[in-house]
Amino acid sequence: MKNLWYLLISLRLGIYLILVFVFVALIGSFIMQGNPLLDGINQEVLFKWLYAYGLTNIKASWWLFALILITFLLGINTVLCNTDRALSLFALRKRLRKRLWIELTSYAMHLGFLIVLAGHLISSTTGFKSKGNIAYQGVPLKVPYMDYYIRLDDLKVEYYPNGYPKDFESKLTVIEDGRDVLNKAVMVNHPLSHKGAYLYQVDSGEAVSGANLLIGGEKEGKIYSLGFDERIALPETGYSLQIGRLFPDFDTTSDGEAYSRSPQFNNPAVELLLYKDDKLVSKSWAFYRDFKREPFSGTKTRVFLVGFPAKKYVILDVQKDEGAFIALAGSLIFLSSSLIYFTLKKYKYREV
Repeated sequence: MKNLWYLLISLRLGIYLILVFVFVALIGSFIMQGNPLLDGINQEVLFKWLYAYGLTNIKASWWLFALILITFLLGINTVLCNTDRALSLFALRKRLRKRLWIELTSYAMHLGFLIVLAGHLISSTTGFKSKGNIAYQGVPLKVPYMDYYIRLDDLKVEYYPNGYPKDFESKLTVIEDGRDVLNKAVMVNHPLSHKGAYLYQVDSGEAVSGANLLIGGEKEGKIYSLGFDERIALPETGYSLQIGRLFPDFDTTSDGEAYSRSPQFNNPAVELLLYKDDKLVSKSWAFYRDFKREPFSGTKTRVFLVGFPAKKYVILDVQKDEGAFIALAGSLIFLSSSLIYFTLKKYKYREV
C-alpha cells in the first residue's frame, strides 16, 4: 500500500499523465479527420453523446474514454499530492511562517485546476446543445428544452461592396406566458441569455413563404399573399384554393414528372390545388406572370402567379452550459494565484 500511495502522490506520475494525455489527444485528432460520426461531438453534451454513440463505436471513440480516465487520474493525483504536502507542512508550520503566503498560493493554484476539472465535468454531463433552430420574422419559436418562446422582430444585414455579408443583427424578443419579457439585439459572439440558456445567431437570410396570386383577372383581379399551409375561398361557392409544391426552376422529366433544375428562380412555378367542398378536384401549375392561363375547369376563376412573399429568418444555436462559470472561476483562481505565487517567490529570492 505504501508503494501505491507514493506512486499516486508523486509529481512524476502527474507529468507522465500529462504527456500521455497529449499523446492520446494527438492520436484522437487524426481519428476525427474524415470521420462523420465524430462530428456529432460538437452537437451534443459529451457524456450524452458517448452513451448514445461512443459505446457502440469503440474503434472511433476509445481515445475519448482514455482522455476521461487520464483526466480522472490526474485529478486524483492532484488531490492526494496536495493532501500529503499539507500534512507535511502542518507538521512544520512553525518553521514556515515566512513562506506561508507562498504555500497558500501554491494550494490555490491546484485548487483552481481542480475547479476547472469540476466545471468541465458538469458541462460534459448536464445542460444541452441544439443546433440549427430557424426563427422566422414575426413567428414565435419554442426554445428547445426551455419553457419560453423567442420571436424575431427585425433583421439588419450589412454587406461589403462585393456583395458578401459583413455583419448582421437580429432583434429578438423572449415570450413567457404570452407576454414579452425581454428584448435584445443579438450579434455574432453577442448571444441572448435567458434562464441559463444562450442563443447564438449563426446565419440569416430570407425564405420564400408562399406565393402572391392574382385572382380574377389582370385588370379587375385582386392580389392575395397565400402561405403554404393556407387555403383561400374562391368566388364560386364551395371552391377553395391552396398552394402545393413550389419549384424555382421548373422542368419535367421524360416521364412528365415535375422537378426543379436548380435552386435559382429562373422559371418559377407553383402547384395550385383546387378543392370543392373540401375535396381535391384538380391540380395545375401556375408560372410566374403567365397571364394567358385559362380559368379552372368548371369555374370562371382565373389565377395568376405574380410574385413570392419572403420572410426574414435567423438560424440560432441554443446552448445551456451549467459548468461554464465554474470552469471560468477556476481559471481565474489558477491564473491569479500563479501570478501571486511567482511574484512572491521572486520577492523572497531577492531578500535572500
